[in-house]
Amino acid sequence: MTSIEIVNTKETPAIAIREKVKVTEIPAVMERMYGELFPHLGRDVKCAGPPFAFYHSWEGEIMDMKMGFPISGKGIEAGNVKAIKLPAARAAVATHIGPYDRLTDTYNIMMEWMKAIGHTPASFMWEEYLNSPQEVPPDKLMTRLYWPIL
Repeated sequence: MTSIEIVNTKETPAIAIREKVKVTEIPAVMERMYGELFPHLGRDVKCAGPPFAFYHSWEGEIMDMKMGFPISGKGIEAGNVKAIKLPAARAAVATHIGPYDRLTDTYNIMMEWMKAIGHTPASFMWEEYLNSPQEVPPDKLMTRLYWPIL
């Protein structure tokens, strides 16, 4: 993990699919969601950054999440694919290096860091996937984590 810093994000247009998912099924659902989104990139909309997962809430074993891509220009509405905006927010940000199944380690460090300096983490957060498991081994995966501060 790199150091944690506070940044101000800008509202960003995106396309995404939103679903409530069992935590154990997230990898398979992510693959399916991205499979639905890919055909629209380059044809209907222009991708403007790395893919993301936006987590609205986590209740027990169910995650309310969106998977998507930031875009330039106007979004689309096609089946499950919706035009959205990633929020403008004051957020703690860190880059996790390593396998996805260890992301909670970095989130826990971020939570402790925010609490130690008197900040309250929001109930939502998002991740940007800076490389792919098809490109690099699990220990080289890079995921940028954004956790808004209240």
